[in-house]
Amino acid sequence: MIALFYSLLYRFSMKQLLIILSLFAISASSQASVFKFRLLSDPTTLDWHIASTSVETPILMNIMEGLTEVDQALKPKGCLAEKVSMSKDQKTYTFVLRKGVKWSDGVPLKAQDFIESWKRLLTPATAAPYAYLLYDVVGAEDFNKSKTTDFSKVGMIAKDDSTIVVTLKKPVAYFQYLTGFWPLFPIRKDLIASLGNQWTKAGKLVTVGPYMLDSYQVQTKVIMKKNPHYWRKSGSVTEAVGLIIKDSATALNVFKTGGIQMMQDFSPDDLKMARPMPEFKTFPYLKTYYLAFRVKGSVLENKDLRLAIAHAIDRKPIPSILNGSQKMASTIIPPKVAGYDAKLALPFDVAKAKEYLKKSGIDPAHEKIEFIARNSERPKIITQYIQSELKKNLGLLNVQISLFDHKVFRNQITSGNFPMMLMVWAADYPDGDSFMGLFESNTGNNLTHYSDTKFDEDINKGREDWNSLKREKLYKEAQTILQIKDAAILPLYYEENEVLVSKEVKGFAVNPIGYYFLKDIE
Repeated sequence: MIALFYSLLYRFSMKQLLIILSLFAISASSQASVFKFRLLSDPTTLDWHIASTSVETPILMNIMEGLTEVDQALKPKGCLAEKVSMSKDQKTYTFVLRKGVKWSDGVPLKAQDFIESWKRLLTPATAAPYAYLLYDVVGAEDFNKSKTTDFSKVGMIAKDDSTIVVTLKKPVAYFQYLTGFWPLFPIRKDLIASLGNQWTKAGKLVTVGPYMLDSYQVQTKVIMKKNPHYWRKSGSVTEAVGLIIKDSATALNVFKTGGIQMMQDFSPDDLKMARPMPEFKTFPYLKTYYLAFRVKGSVLENKDLRLAIAHAIDRKPIPSILNGSQKMASTIIPPKVAGYDAKLALPFDVAKAKEYLKKSGIDPAHEKIEFIARNSERPKIITQYIQSELKKNLGLLNVQISLFDHKVFRNQITSGNFPMMLMVWAADYPDGDSFMGLFESNTGNNLTHYSDTKFDEDINKGREDWNSLKREKLYKEAQTILQIKDAAILPLYYEENEVLVSKEVKGFAVNPIGYYFLKDIE
């Protein structure tokens, strides 16, 4: 054991060593039923009405479930709802709950648990970033915007303990996807009322999914254990340990020594080392990295300056810089989703970029442009590359980069006023609306402050049109407005989900939305 300690001390820093040694707290007798994986950082919150980032995803999608879920072909199907029916006019949905489903404390799941959840999601005081997902429900937008305080006017009721009826203002082609997304998961109103903001804490959080939150040590680990009251059969994992390892190199070393069985999010150098390993896998991913411009209240309110920047960045080298599966992006909507267009993009054109810069009236030598990103290896590399491109091609000498850890970054992009943001968006549901809704006027996730009446009209028409060709045309038209006419964003690249998974782990897969389910692992 002493020899092992000195061997580890030689190979790792003291911080890395503490992470590795913490793994020995898991008893050897339970190893076969314990699945250990990397978490990139601490979750911002485990309140699924407030959560909005990928860090919370592996936790929320394994401790909770919704009325529906997606199958392997990404088609919606019933989950906590045994039966889903739709009226002939496609405006009314009826969900009938499965019998015998219980919360992790043994209390039966009721239809009212969903109604209370959706009411809390829409309540203005909650300030939920995803409240807009329910705006197509009769009266929901008015309630969320305080135009009415009478929730009985919102088109959702619990007809009885097992039946939910939702009435929409208009047909919505992807509505059954929304009911499988975490903001629409049920809640226990009684526990939130009694526990206040402590309701999401380990030991107090009551869940309805295959796992429960057992413990959470900040900057160290999250432990989930099997829910004894879960309604369907699940795999052999009785305990899941998410180790919070921010540094990619540390995580890779921990994987190699058997300390974790799965990791994602590699630095370019570590990806180079991981790719030849037999445990390396790739999965399709509906995900786009993009440059977002704050179009109101910042120097980039100047559209000519935005167009100059967009034309001045050569995106072709990005995949080789990152050593991964990245492909240069054209539209914010990624491939294999209606609305994707490989030809719709502002070209790299230095001469045109300089024309727009001159037109903007900006002095490139003195104009300060703040540029923020998440503090990890890849965002750091990309921000530095963009900074160098703008200096080389436009003479912008004062592009100032600021990198923030996950929690701080989220706060900065929502409450700050930074002109340029390096952003990433993965589909919340497999539909172009998941990407288009980011830039609709007055929605919680519109961090650019972009607003255009015609863009909004196209998005709304696309939501209610079930004809895939018409929807695709509308989404392409909307992206032309967003990206070409107004240059509110610049799509940078798409990428696959690159993962290391130990050989002894069976049944592990990541779907194109980025979800992996512990209940499927043997």
